[in-house]
Amino acid sequence: MDTVISEISDRSARTGFGFLPTEQLRRYAGNHPVVLAQHKADASHFIVQEVHRYGMLTATTRSDFTPERLDAFTGRFVAFTLVKCRLTSSAAARKLANDLKIPAQWITMAGNKDRTARTAQMVVIANASVNIDDVRRHATPDERNLREHGYFIKDVRRHDRALRKGFLEGNNFTLQVGLPGMKKDAIDEYLPPRLRDITYVQDGTETVVMPNFFGRQRLGRRQNLLGVGLDFITMGSEAGVKRFCCELVEENDHPLANDLRRKLAVIWAQAEETAAAKGQTVAEQSFDFIEMQRVLEEPEPGYNHRYRRRPSYEPANMFIEHKLISKIIETRSIERAFLEMRDDVSLWVGAYQGYWFNQALARVLDGLIPIEALEADRRTGEPVIPLYFAGDENSVKWYERWLPEAIPSKIDPVVRKYFLTNTDGSSGPRRPSHVRVGNLDVTARDESINLTFTLRRGSYATTFLSLLFNLDGKDWEVLDK
Repeated sequence: MDTVISEISDRSARTGFGFLPTEQLRRYAGNHPVVLAQHKADASHFIVQEVHRYGMLTATTRSDFTPERLDAFTGRFVAFTLVKCRLTSSAAARKLANDLKIPAQWITMAGNKDRTARTAQMVVIANASVNIDDVRRHATPDERNLREHGYFIKDVRRHDRALRKGFLEGNNFTLQVGLPGMKKDAIDEYLPPRLRDITYVQDGTETVVMPNFFGRQRLGRRQNLLGVGLDFITMGSEAGVKRFCCELVEENDHPLANDLRRKLAVIWAQAEETAAAKGQTVAEQSFDFIEMQRVLEEPEPGYNHRYRRRPSYEPANMFIEHKLISKIIETRSIERAFLEMRDDVSLWVGAYQGYWFNQALARVLDGLIPIEALEADRRTGEPVIPLYFAGDENSVKWYERWLPEAIPSKIDPVVRKYFLTNTDGSSGPRRPSHVRVGNLDVTARDESINLTFTLRRGSYATTFLSLLFNLDGKDWEVLDK
C-alpha cells in the first residue's frame, strides 16, 4: 500500500505533546480523580538500581559483594558498578573514560539511566588490554566524589563479554513523591481504590499491572527528540544533527544551553552558506565546526567556586552535541560521525518508534486494535507490539494494517540501512503491551509518599506513577484540546 505522511504535529515534534496518551492511561486506571504530585525534587528522591541474575547493584557506597564473590568473577574484561547522579549515562561514560585514560567507545552498558536521578548500573570495559588494578585504583566510592564529579565506581570485577542494551533483568526503584497539602490519613485513603483498579490475579497472585507506555524521558531533556528523530529518518543525518544541536526549546532547557544553541545555529547557517557556494557538504566546512567546538568549550560563565571552570557544554548538559561536533571535525562526514555514535543517535529513532508504539497501545486500550491482533512473544507467549522497523516485513505489515500513519512519508536510505534494518536480517524489536509492577511497597507520611518496586527492563517508573497521580502537572495533555 502507499505510505502515509506521518501525522505528527509541529507541537508534538518540538515538545512531545501527546507522547504519553494520558486519557487512555486514566481510563485504564479507573478514571479516578488524581491529585498533583511532584517527583525528582532532589536526586535522592529518585533512586534507580539495576537488577541482574546475581542480585541488585545498589546506589550506595558499600560493596554489593563479599571479597570472595568479587574474586570469583571470571573473564577477560573488567567490569564494575557505576553510581552516578545528575548525569546522563553517556556523559558519565565520557567522564569515566577520560579519568581512566581509555577511549569512550570501550565503555559498554546495558542501558541509559535517568539523568536527574541517583542510579547504579553495571559497566564493562570491552577491551582486554585494560589492567584491572588500574581500574581498582580509581574505585573510590565516596559521597564527595558523587557531589564533586557526578559519579564513582565500586566493586571492580571480571566479566566475560561486552554489555549490550537489555543485558539486565530489570530495575529497582526507590521513590519519594511529594503530595503538597495532603496529610498521611488522606494519602492512606487515596491510594487503595486506585491500586485496586490496576490489580489483577496472575498465576494465583494479586499483581499490579500497568500498560507499558514509553515515558517522556524517551524524548530527552528538551522533549524534542521526536522531531529530531522525524527529521533524521525522513531527511537524513544532516537534518537530524542540525535540529539536535541547534533547536531551541527554551522552557525545557538550561539557560546556558539556550545561549549556546543560539550561537551554534548562527554558525551552522554560515556553514550551509559556505557549503552551497563551494558545492561541498556542510560537514566539510571545518572552520565552522571548529568554531562550534570552541563555543561549546568556552569556560562556563560566572563560576566562582574553588573548582576549575568547566567547559560550557558540561553544565549545559550538551555532552552529546560536543561529541558529535568533534566527530564531524575528525571525519569531515556527518554520516561517519553518527555511525561512530550509534548508541547516542539511535535514541532519535527510538523516540519516533516510541511515539507510535504509545499510539498503538492507546488504541489497544480503547478497543480499536483487538488484543488478538498483537503478536505473541516467542518465549513467554505474552502479547507484544512491534516497534516500527522498516527492515522488518512483519513490523511494516502490522503498522500498515493497524496504524498506517506511523509509516514515514520517506526514509533516508542510510538511516534505513543502519538504524531500521538488522544486518543479519533478523526481525526488529518488540515490546510487551503490559508489565507487572513487582515487590510494591508503599509508605505514606504527611505531604509525601515513599514507593519501592521493581520493573522489567525498558519499563518506566513514571508511567506507573502517572496511573496514580497528576505527575508534575502533565495532565494538561488531557485538558488542552
